Amino acid sequence: MYMKIKECQWCINNIHNKSITIDKNGICNVCKDYHRNFDKELLKDELDFIKKQKYKDGYNCMVGLSGGKDSTAMLHSVLDLGFRPLAFSFQIGYNNLTQSIIKNIESFTKKLQVDYEVIDIFNYINATDRACFAGTADIYDRAMTQQISKEEFRQIYFEGRQFYSTKQNVIFPFVRPCQICRKITIRAYYSEAVKRNIKIVFVGINEWASNKNGRYSAIRRLQPQADLPEVFIVHLPYLLQRRYSEVIKILESLSCDENVLETSVKTGGHSCILARACEDIAFNMLGFHLDSTRLSREVTVGFIDKETALQAITSGKYNSEKTVREVLIGCHII
Repeated sequence: MYMKIKECQWCINNIHNKSITIDKNGICNVCKDYHRNFDKELLKDELDFIKKQKYKDGYNCMVGLSGGKDSTAMLHSVLDLGFRPLAFSFQIGYNNLTQSIIKNIESFTKKLQVDYEVIDIFNYINATDRACFAGTADIYDRAMTQQISKEEFRQIYFEGRQFYSTKQNVIFPFVRPCQICRKITIRAYYSEAVKRNIKIVFVGINEWASNKNGRYSAIRRLQPQADLPEVFIVHLPYLLQRRYSEVIKILESLSCDENVLETSVKTGGHSCILARACEDIAFNMLGFHLDSTRLSREVTVGFIDKETALQAITSGKYNSEKTVREVLIGCHII
């Protein structure tokens, strides 16, 4: 017999999240699966594959910029790899892409002699997305008025994780609205790349996808139908096995560390007003922070340490002036 362990010894996942299990050695299922499926040689092969895609006239990739540290450092790395990128930011209304942030990005991209566009992706929000957002607003309204129990709220969160795939066109009241936004942005990545005859979109997320052999890949291959072009979404920090200290060194070398949205590790509420409206309510209902899974993933891959992740979710309190419903109505989404 052993004492039941409530938090992973390696990352910040804990058993308040019903999708997390922890073994007798104190390691969560996410960390175990990662170390079982991580393949350093695969990442080397993928980097070689990506480098071969740069031999094309004009722009040969797109690079997503949020104004934050990860995407800013990523653009520098893309240039180091020899690509000719079109930098872009998606505007969706609630992602806090303010004029001052756009101005900072424009200043930085001009310094690096990189073209930059702000792309409105409002038209990529479909009827299913809107219904999901409406359901999300409903459950947060119920949580605020204590018309939903913590157990029911947790169950909705747990069930929503079954619909993570972008291929699932499901109406569901996601507790974590990032799941809805992710489907919209991946749809937009594909269409905007195809529109420009570009095959590669670099994003600054420490995320992995499974390849056909079950190994963890840095490349998400998008091809809605066999007769349509293929687009590669490349999670560059994961591909390069980047560390937080490396990001800071890049920003310092470019003398732009004071102009990015943030240089310390933050939760989504820092840069997204929709996430900000959710975070405190969700934490009180779930018993864990909505960003704990994302931050745990960054600990698992070695980008940050566990202490940094814990500090991000305990020190980052962002008071929201609006409810989830008010944010979504203000953005004309519901």
